Amino acid sequence: MAIVTECVGLDIGQTGLKAVRYRRRLSGRETIDYFQQPMPFARPEDLEPARRVQSLRGFLWQHGLYATDRLVTAIPCQDLFVRTLSFPFKDSAKLAQVVPFEVENLVPMPLEDLAIGSLVLPPGLTSEGALRESKSSEVLVTAAPRDKVAEHLRFMAQADVEPSAINVDAMALFSVTQYLQGEGAHVPQDLAIIDVGASKTTLCLVHEGRPVALRTILWGGNHLTHALAVRHACSFADAERRKRAMAVEQVETWLEPLLKELRVTIQAYEGTEHGRLTHCWVSGGGSKLREIGGFVARQLGLYAVGPRQGFGANSPRAFSIAFGLAIHPKIIRPRWRFKPSPIGLAIDLKSVTDAASPKADTSRHDRRLAMGAALVIGLLAAVDFSIHLMLQDQRVTQLKTTLQKHYEQAFGSSAAPGDELDQARYRMGLVDKALSAVDSSQGKVLATLSTFVKQLPFGTSVKVRELTVDGGLVLIEGETTSFDAVEKIKQTFTSSPLFREVSVTETRVGAAPNQVIFRMTVTVHQP
Repeated sequence: MAIVTECVGLDIGQTGLKAVRYRRRLSGRETIDYFQQPMPFARPEDLEPARRVQSLRGFLWQHGLYATDRLVTAIPCQDLFVRTLSFPFKDSAKLAQVVPFEVENLVPMPLEDLAIGSLVLPPGLTSEGALRESKSSEVLVTAAPRDKVAEHLRFMAQADVEPSAINVDAMALFSVTQYLQGEGAHVPQDLAIIDVGASKTTLCLVHEGRPVALRTILWGGNHLTHALAVRHACSFADAERRKRAMAVEQVETWLEPLLKELRVTIQAYEGTEHGRLTHCWVSGGGSKLREIGGFVARQLGLYAVGPRQGFGANSPRAFSIAFGLAIHPKIIRPRWRFKPSPIGLAIDLKSVTDAASPKADTSRHDRRLAMGAALVIGLLAAVDFSIHLMLQDQRVTQLKTTLQKHYEQAFGSSAAPGDELDQARYRMGLVDKALSAVDSSQGKVLATLSTFVKQLPFGTSVKVRELTVDGGLVLIEGETTSFDAVEKIKQTFTSSPLFREVSVTETRVGAAPNQVIFRMTVTVHQP
């Protein structure tokens, strides 16, 4: 059996679900599967968590993604605080102690309400690809509100999924460049990755081979589609089809809000860090707009990447975030080949949340609370026992009352309790006396009724609706298939020596086809 390393990256967007399943066998052979499903979003009820959970569960079940035990999701940058902090030392132990205090001064939230993740960035690379010598260190810090992470985990749990790791969407974009570099591509060291989604655009700035800035811009392809729908007075679906057929120059005016935010972000970084970005890669669903990659690069004063840099037709352009999640460096290790391995930088907010969960030590206050809880539990147990006894007494009383009512119904209200056996014998005597009028030889009516049934003509369908025995008189109401069958039944009983007189009192046609209803009176011959 082949040993397979497998991981699924799940990108949950506002308008669609994307998943990438990455498999690597022991031989080094890799297979990548892409899955996509659009989700409705036009109506407010489409955005309800229950509706989205149902869509996610169906998506995972349809493509067999429940079978994997390694699934990675992401939280968008807009829900996080992201900063790159510089420190004049490189001791990792000191960095772990100092980073929370630095974050506390930057974020207006208590530290216990934050899930803080940090990555110590490696030294930058020179133009020749060698590591720079530096006595300082840079740390990429992400601080997510714990309630956001908990909300994401609850949403996934409702779909019967527990993610193995929770990454940041912009860091997933950086993982794609790591993977391409590990495959031998000449990925630029100074790169702006722009992922244009449906409702937002995710930006990851890479300088000297390191992720230095992560950001979310609240502008996506749906904004362009809505603008086209208003411009051409058509539906959203028609505007989407029109957008796919248009060149980027035709929609340049509506792209200006996105370009403005991109320029501000890149210029702010270059002015602060004194670094210069050289290349640009446009990915995501919005990259399907014709020639958008080259257009955005020209507007930002950068070079567009292409097959020479490893971003050819096989690169996961529309599935970039999902692909970056599927190759999470903490799950998918580099292949055992004599090639330089990627840096392996990735964030896992799930492990940070689990590791930072508060674990209070036992204290005097805790012991007081435990004693108080034990006392309350004891009182509740005593009250519960008393209520149980009271309810048991009430139930016994109710049972006695019910039995008395049944006894009076069976033997009469004048019968006194205690002589039930005598009352039963008396009633059985009355029954035997009444039955003796029908069959005085045996004192039982069953034999007479058995004989009565055996006298019915063979092959004639008879359904007895009502049978009444009154002394020596038997009243029968039934139904058969024809009037001839009624006459045949009468002749059969008349010819029997067990019966003295047989008369048909009523014969009529029933509501159903071939249905005749009759009434018959038979007098039993008594010796």
